[in-house]
Amino acid sequence: MKHDFSQVHRILVRGVNWVGDTILSYPNVQQLKTLFPKSHLAILVPSYLIDLWKTFPYVDEIIPFHKKRGMASIWEDLNLSQSLKERNFDLAVILPRSFRSAFPIYLARIPIRIGYQDEGRSLMLTHRISRTKEILQVHRVYYYQKLLEPFGRGEGHLSPRVFLREEDRNWAEQTLKDLGISEGRPLIGINPGATYGLAKCWFPDRFGELGERLSKKWDASVLLFGKEEEKSVVQEILQHLKGRGIDLTGKTSLLQLAALLERCTLLVTNDTGTMHVATAVGTPVIAIFGSSDPITTGPWGDGHVMVRKPLPCSPCLKRFCPTDHQCMELITVDEVEEVVDRKLKERVRIPRTQNQ
Repeated sequence: MKHDFSQVHRILVRGVNWVGDTILSYPNVQQLKTLFPKSHLAILVPSYLIDLWKTFPYVDEIIPFHKKRGMASIWEDLNLSQSLKERNFDLAVILPRSFRSAFPIYLARIPIRIGYQDEGRSLMLTHRISRTKEILQVHRVYYYQKLLEPFGRGEGHLSPRVFLREEDRNWAEQTLKDLGISEGRPLIGINPGATYGLAKCWFPDRFGELGERLSKKWDASVLLFGKEEEKSVVQEILQHLKGRGIDLTGKTSLLQLAALLERCTLLVTNDTGTMHVATAVGTPVIAIFGSSDPITTGPWGDGHVMVRKPLPCSPCLKRFCPTDHQCMELITVDEVEEVVDRKLKERVRIPRTQNQ
């Protein structure tokens, strides 16, 4: 069914709530702005994700909000809906599938409201997209772009990209100098955490052993990334590295993280948001997958490698393994090291220091 969108001048996109999904939704927003080049496009996002949107050139306005729970969330939604109503949007594209993500937009009476038909919110939408079995089995980039279906054929699938400023790159360069990291040596990033539960995480001692081997074999510097609450995991890894690792947990903004990842030779990581940030700045990723689905959330683009053990129970998509965590237990340090070695041989021209 065809619709007339010729009077769309002000567009609201309700952004997603996670770092990785934010990166994977970039092509959706870029294509939407391309479809309506003269429109004013605003992104509505949780305040902790502002960094990832403030350099994105296809967004004209960022509307942050603070996610609250309980009774406070009701007042938050009412206040937000009034604020949105005063902005006179013509069209809203709602990327998350939750009831709450659609509720304030419905109350704001935005005339055209597009989103996935789910979570009992169908009556809040004017254009409902079915979450079919097929769409749930494709990569999240395609999943989010599916929401543009009412506008007809787009210009094909775009790749997510983080747009870094010169100040971000200068900060990364100065930070590496201050840390005493010399030019020319491989710079290996390790990201051992994952927001959505321990089932997605390879073991700290194995990350640590891997980092120690690579630092010796390749004379590499190892940067450890993570959130403040993952500091204990990183400390365990640092014990293996014996002074060769640099702890950056909780020490960077999202754009600073992206700028440091851009400088890395490669990143070894669990399936988490940092993985997608790395791919969006062009850094090759070695991604260790356990409970999650590599088809839907794997690293986007070429040059990345996924290490996983396909078991009858995987992908289970659980936060915590209810049995023996074999999907991670079976992934050895030797196996991951072999993959990293192969990738480093493609990218590093300096000779290795040991075991040549």
